[in-house]
Amino acid sequence: MSVRQSSLRPSSLSRRRFLKGMGLAGAAVSTAQISSAPAEAQAQQPLNRAELVTELAAEHFRIRRQPIQWPNNARIAVFWVVDFEVYSDNSNSYDIAYHDYSGKAGFWRLLDLAEENGVKFGWYTNAIIATRYPETLREAARLGHEIDGHGWSNNTSLLVVSAEVEREIIRRVFADIEKATGVRPTGWLGSGWNTSNRTLEYLAEEGILWNGDYPIDDLPYTVPVKGKKIVIIPYVRESNDIQTYGPHRHSPQVWLDNFKEQFDVLYDEGEKYPQMVSAAMHSWLLGHPVGKRAIREAIRYTKGFPNVWQTTENEMAKWWLQQNYD
Repeated sequence: MSVRQSSLRPSSLSRRRFLKGMGLAGAAVSTAQISSAPAEAQAQQPLNRAELVTELAAEHFRIRRQPIQWPNNARIAVFWVVDFEVYSDNSNSYDIAYHDYSGKAGFWRLLDLAEENGVKFGWYTNAIIATRYPETLREAARLGHEIDGHGWSNNTSLLVVSAEVEREIIRRVFADIEKATGVRPTGWLGSGWNTSNRTLEYLAEEGILWNGDYPIDDLPYTVPVKGKKIVIIPYVRESNDIQTYGPHRHSPQVWLDNFKEQFDVLYDEGEKYPQMVSAAMHSWLLGHPVGKRAIREAIRYTKGFPNVWQTTENEMAKWWLQQNYD
C-alpha cells in the first residue's frame, strides 16, 4: 500500500488497514511484515516534513548564564547512551545483518560492561527490537536500565510520511516497547534526529519527559508542548562513536580521547557552572569487541573524580522539572 497523503484520510481507510499498510498492525510484528511504505513514499513524492528553524519555539533560543545545581552539588552530570538500532526489511541484506549485531551480540557485551562498572545505560531503542529481540529489552528493564524510544527502525524516517503516519509510528514505538518490558519509555531521540514540526506534539501525547533531538546547548532546557514542559537534553556528537569509529574507523582510542577532552573541560567549568556530559555508543559499532576497553576506561575515568553525578536522562529530566528550571 502506498502512503501517499491523499490515501491516508481516515474516512477512506480504517485504522487497522492503515497500520497494516505501515507494517504496524497486529499484536506482534514479524520482520516480514515491516512494510516498505516509507521508501515508497520517498520515491513517489518529494515529501520532506523536516522542522524549520522558523517553526521552533522561542525557548530553543533562550540563553542561560545563571548556574544550575545538580544533586549533592555535583560539578557535572554524566550519562551513558547506547544507540540500540536495527534496520527493517526495507533495506539490503547486508545492512540488516550488520545492524542486527546490535541485538545478538553488541547488546550483551555493553550490558555486561555497565553492570560490571556500576552504571546504568540509556538505551535509545528502535521499537522493532521489541519484536526481534524482546529478551534484550526485558533484561535491560529487569536490571534497572533506561529504555527510550528511538523510532521504529533506523531506516524508517518520520519526515517522508504524512503527519498521520508519523503519529501512528510514534504510538506504536511506545506501545511495543512497553509490551516487551512492562515499562513505558519517557524519553525520545528520533532516528537520525528526524523531527517534524509535529513530533514533539505527538511525543507529548505519549507522556514523554524529555527529548534529545536539539543539540543546541550544553545543558538541558524546557519547551512548552500541549500545556506541559518537555525537557530538552541535547544529544551531541563530539563524544559519539558514530563520528570516530563509524564511517572513518578510527581507533576506539580516538573516541575515548574525545570523551575525556569533553569531560575534562566541562568538569573544570562545572566549578562555576555545573555541566553535563554524555558518552554515546552504538551497539553495532563499539558494541564489537574492539570497543570494550575504551568504554570501560571511559566509565572508570569519570569515577576517578569527586562531585560527579552518574545518572540517566530520566533522572536528569525529573530533577530539572522538580527544580522548576526553564
